[in-house]
Amino acid sequence: MLPDVAHSGSHFSDELVRELADEEFRHEYMMDKVRSYIAFQMRALREQRRWNQGDLAKAAGKTQSVISRLEDPDYGKLSLQSCLEIAVAYDLPLLVQFVEWDDWLTRMSNMSPSALRKRSFDANRLLEINRRANRSAAASVDDYPSSLGTLQSAGLGAPSKSSAAGRSESPNVEYRPHGGLMRASAAEGIAA
Repeated sequence: MLPDVAHSGSHFSDELVRELADEEFRHEYMMDKVRSYIAFQMRALREQRRWNQGDLAKAAGKTQSVISRLEDPDYGKLSLQSCLEIAVAYDLPLLVQFVEWDDWLTRMSNMSPSALRKRSFDANRLLEINRRANRSAAASVDDYPSSLGTLQSAGLGAPSKSSAAGRSESPNVEYRPHGGLMRASAAEGIAA
């Protein structure tokens, strides 16, 4: 059962935070919620596609009994490799990352099937999202001179042109299949 949501608009209650202060409870709670989240999402994604466990098993190169165990939140023996294989079967990326507690509690707050459903790869959708982002960035750059004048007249100085254009100062990263990531220095363009 999900914890009550505090009236402040957060996704967790004061009572839950007090319980999480106990280290043993905190670690068990986290592991239980992660196992449940993954199991519930696997099932929600399967049902979204109107697949039965046999259909998912075939797509993931597993047996139906393995899928049944993976969808059981009490199973607890889920491997990263199994998650990757299920992600490929659904044609979805898998995100595994360490996060801060407030972010984690927020992400874990809704395990309803509708919240767990995701769309498979769609190149047209991604291209449209990219086009919109580029139009928005171009509009920001076009507005740069007028916003600069407003900031300077307010005595706030000038923002850097790269931040106004929405560009990142971080180094470029290029993916090389089966070869890992190659990082290049943004300034020097050399492989690191």
